[in-house]
Amino acid sequence: MSNLQRGLAVPAYVEIAETLADEIAAGTWPPGTLLPTHKELQSRFDVSRITITSAIDELGKQGMVYSGYVGGRRGIIVRPIGRTDHFATEALRSDRIQTSYDAFSENARKVGRKPSKKFDMRMARPPAWIADRVGASHDEVVVIRITHQYLDGEPWARETSYYALDLAQKVGLDTTEDLSQGTIRALKDAGFEEIAWIDELTDESANPTDAADLAVPVGAPLLVQTRTAACSTRITRVSQFHRLGRRNRLIWELGKSAGLEIIRNARQGDSE
Repeated sequence: MSNLQRGLAVPAYVEIAETLADEIAAGTWPPGTLLPTHKELQSRFDVSRITITSAIDELGKQGMVYSGYVGGRRGIIVRPIGRTDHFATEALRSDRIQTSYDAFSENARKVGRKPSKKFDMRMARPPAWIADRVGASHDEVVVIRITHQYLDGEPWARETSYYALDLAQKVGLDTTEDLSQGTIRALKDAGFEEIAWIDELTDESANPTDAADLAVPVGAPLLVQTRTAACSTRITRVSQFHRLGRRNRLIWELGKSAGLEIIRNARQGDSE
């Protein structure tokens, strides 16, 4: 039940956000379409542009809209309703289908979404705790590989992986090119097969960089997964995944395939 339905006094921007959220849920503004412009919403609700901006920011924090282009026109785009499953252990399965796709692309296809990516590589000094994990000194640069991930054109996640410089050079990760097969396979082919992983999951608020990368307001909730991986002799990487809060469901699948299939069948039709 919304604040309006409870009869509570709320700021105008919250009232407008709730009205638009109800309309989105009812299908008035379908996923992938633009909301009315700020000017149109100002006229409809008879409020200032600042109030409309605050209302849109509130919808953004709830993971309902983002800024982007539709048909060459920039505006506020409606996100799909609900959460998208992300299988966090997909990339780690020893029996993973040996396609030319990386784990993100395979996962997107698994949930019926169209993946796309934008890749960047840089060499820089990482935060001290990451340097410690990968075995670099605090004044030493490491290789940082950043992948901006999109589902159906929608900004969805940012993956940032840190590699010690000597390891990256041996594997060929010090390149400005993305690797279609993924870095896990590249590490294995170079003799650094990952055999262990530790994941840490935290909730954080989007900072200005996160906001720009993920098309959310500053302060929007994020899920941050930090994965530290190792081969038999050393740490291979530290990877951080920044994903939209309220829009993702992270799933870890562990165990034998026969049992997993039973659980998957039991989960079919689950609702939030």
